[in-house]
Formats: sequence, structure tokens, C-alpha cells
Amino acid sequence: MFPSVLRGQPDSCLMLAVLEFSLVFVFSSSCGVSGWSCARVAGCAVRYRVSRDLMRQLIPRLLKRLKERSIAGERIRPLRPPAKGAKSLRRPLPPPPVFFGRSRSILLDEINPITNPKAYRQHKSLPPQVRLPDSQKTRTVSRDGTIEDDVRRKMTAEEREWWANPYLRMLSTPLRKCAQSSRYLPSDFLVRLSVKRLPSPRTGSKRQTYTLVPDGLQHPKFKGLDSRRGHYVVCRRAAMQEFETRGIYRRLLSATIKLPSSLPDYISHLLRVRILQELELLAERLQARPQGAEESTLLRRLTWREFSAIRAGKPLLDQDAVAVLVVPPLNRDPATKKRPAPSTSPLPEPPPEQPATTYQRDPPPLSAMCHVLSPKDYQGFPDVITPMRVPLYNGVALFPSRAQRAALHERLCKLLMLERRARWRQHGPTSTTELGNSQPIAHRMTGATSPAFLLRSGAETVLRADTVPLAIALWRLRMWEGDSWERGEGTWATII
Repeated sequence: MFPSVLRGQPDSCLMLAVLEFSLVFVFSSSCGVSGWSCARVAGCAVRYRVSRDLMRQLIPRLLKRLKERSIAGERIRPLRPPAKGAKSLRRPLPPPPVFFGRSRSILLDEINPITNPKAYRQHKSLPPQVRLPDSQKTRTVSRDGTIEDDVRRKMTAEEREWWANPYLRMLSTPLRKCAQSSRYLPSDFLVRLSVKRLPSPRTGSKRQTYTLVPDGLQHPKFKGLDSRRGHYVVCRRAAMQEFETRGIYRRLLSATIKLPSSLPDYISHLLRVRILQELELLAERLQARPQGAEESTLLRRLTWREFSAIRAGKPLLDQDAVAVLVVPPLNRDPATKKRPAPSTSPLPEPPPEQPATTYQRDPPPLSAMCHVLSPKDYQGFPDVITPMRVPLYNGVALFPSRAQRAALHERLCKLLMLERRARWRQHGPTSTTELGNSQPIAHRMTGATSPAFLLRSGAETVLRADTVPLAIALWRLRMWEGDSWERGEGTWATII
């Protein structure tokens, strides 16, 4: 024990430690303590004495060193360093090199494009943000004390208008290669699949069996990626069925791959779950930022007059509209007299005990396109510019499952409640036209609310919350079901 504690100490300290150890050992022995216990007690006492003497010697030296060292003019590292994703590689470029009229070789320059090509490489600046926190309005200081040249900036009104467009946002996603067509498309137009190993059978066979499962369809906050390597297929049910029929998936791995027959239905289920998850996250963002509800409404109900005009083919007259959802409240079950419980489970639902809803007429389409502006507003524009249209989604065809449709209606009503609360905090109680459909039918057909919900996204709405992910989730489900392709309506630009 002594060599490890007293190594490097002066002779006076060593003699004092030996004396203290002897006294404590003799005192413990006289009290009836065993020899090994006496040695442990004496060692603890000596260690405490030595550490106390060392601190008496180190503290004056440390104070002297801190006093001698001047920190004036030096940059102190910030308490909250920048995030890893906010690091910018943009640096000022050196002056362009001169190749003619030189008296010596360019290789002798301290910085030249031959031996230092990285110094002349240009990098992109940090992307602008919708809202810029106060901590990022100044220049960022790195951990080593250097100041970064690139500074985040706030989006302009025109950039916010582009950012609020769901179709531009989809086109700006990273490009991925489709395993079926071998073409590169934005990832929002594709469905990601990953290979997963199935449990080995109990027959004793050492041959591994794999399968393809949808990956990355849910929001990352609810479920992460199962595999870092993924395969992509066009976001269409018909493309997935052809992908299975032609056996293209067998080229992905040399091992045995079994594709379940319920894979298209499971993908369709997860796409609907993603819509419900986006609604939940949108409600959280509205609760965190309730300001500005009167100036920029994100979701509102259409009146019966507006809804009847849309059904008659008239324009919507709202440039910030991105989607219209017709979701009536669910009726009670005739047997149990209860409404279905909302369900947001990502697990596939069991087959319903009752038969599906039968329609006396043709079933309603999943979506239809309605005009936003009148044709007169497009006079003078080139013919290549198509009139702006907004998808109108039918909730019954969009969510055939009654449990999921109940969850959809519940979350839409929750968003309306948050909007009403935000407006009430600013301007008092809201109007009675948004409280429900308790008015008489004659009044409902004129000015009261309808079962249609209008989703808005514009340069001012993104300052409160971002509704574009919800619009993208709805559009991806529309692409997957391929309703417009089967009915032969529209062109590729209006469908995809």
C-alpha cells in the first residue's frame, strides 16, 4: 500500500506517514481488531493525511499559474456548441491563380491549385430557415474557437412560398434508383423496402430465408429505419404487383427471398398510418405556437355553400389551399349502438367480421381535382401552364377501415379545437358557425359548416406550423392507390 500512496513524496512526509501507520496499527491491535483489519484502517488514515498534504501544496501552485496566465483577448469556447448538422464547409476562396507572366513556377506559391486543390473547392452555404432562433443570428463559433464564415439566414417571402409548396418539396427530395424501372426519381415518389431475415425453421436446415418489408413509411419520430440499405419501387400498387409477378425482387439478393402476398395491403395500411401521425405532429406544433391563428389559418371547415360550389365545379378561391378532406362523422353501429374506437396501430388489421360497405351506385372515387382560381385568372398565360388545382379526398374511400377513419375525424376535430382556442386568446370567443352541425338543415345549407376540411399552406402559414408533410402523405396515398390512372382522368402531371 505504501509504494502506491507515498511514491515520489519527500522524506519528512514518508517518516510522518510511517509513524501514523504504526500508531494506528498498535491502537487497533489493542482494541482486539485482527491484523489485516488494522492494516486497512491504518492505510486509510495515511492516505487521507497524504492527500490533505498534497492539496495544500497543489492549490497555491494552481492559483499562481492561473494568475500568471492572461486570458484577455482569447476567444472562449461557447457553452452550447453548434449542432453537428449545422456545420458549414463554405470558406472564402483564395484569389484566382495567375498562369501567365510569371517569374517563377506556380508550384512555389504557398497556395496553388495543383498542390492545394481543396482550397479552391466551392461548397454550398447553409440552407435558409423559416424561423431563425436568436442563438443563430450571430456567427457560429466552433469548438476550436474559430469563427465560421457561413451564417444561417432567414427565408424571404418568396422562399417561404416555395417551401410551402408540397410538390416542390417532393421534387427536392434525394434521388434514388427504382429497382423495377432502373430510373432515378425523388424518394417521395418511391416506396422503400428493406431485406429482413426470417427465423430459421426447426427442420435443421442451415439455409437462410429473407423477405422484403416496407421501411421508412412511418414518421421517424414513431419508428426508425430497420436497415441502412434499402431498395426502392415506384409508389404505385400496380407497380408493386408487377414487381412481385415478374420476380424482380429475386435479383436484389443471391439468397432465397419470399415476398408475402399481403405486402401491397400492408404498405397501403402504413401510408394511412403516416397520415394520422402527421396530423398528431401538426397538433403538437400548433400547441407550441398558437400565435397568428387569425391571420394564417391552417385548417378550417368549409361552409355548405362553399362545399356545394366545389361540387358544382366552381373554383375554391383560396390560393393557399393544398387539400380538401371530406370526412363526415361516423355513424353508430346498429348492433352495439356505439361508434368505432379510433385506431392508429401500425400493425395490419385483421379481416373485418362484417362485410364491407356496399354502394347502390358506383363507389365514390378516392380523390378528385378541383380548381382554385377561375379560368379568367389564367388569361394571357402560355398554354403550357396548367390551371392550379387542389385534390379533394373522399374520407370513405381514403380510409375504408372504420377505426382509422374514426382516428382521422378525431384528429381533424382536435386541430379545429386548437385553432378555435388560439383565436379565442386573441379576439375572444369564435363564431358559432365552427362549433358543429347542431343548426337546422335550412341554416346548414346556407352558412354553417360542412364535413369538408380545408388544409392551407402558404408563405404566412409556415411561420406557425408546417402542413406540407401532411399534404405529401395524402398525395403519396393517392399515388399508391392509382385511382386517377385507373379511371383515365388527367395527365401524368396532374396524377404524379
